[in-house]
Amino acid sequence: KWLNLAKDKKNETKEVTFTKEALLGSKKYIFQKDILNTLLKDNKEYGFEEVDKIIEDFKKTKIEE
Repeated sequence: KWLNLAKDKKNETKEVTFTKEALLGSKKYIFQKDILNTLLKDNKEYGFEEVDKIIEDFKKTKIEE
């Protein structure tokens, strides 16, 4: 299951979501594969906005020496 286009009770389209596997194989995130492979969960689906926020938050993390 790579893509989930769900409809709510009002028959309105919700955000498209993708599995971790699909996101790792996408051209959009080709340079963030290591980050996504580490931070995304196997059994969860993510939208682009959520993934972009996860990457952004990770990049803002300070590394302590």
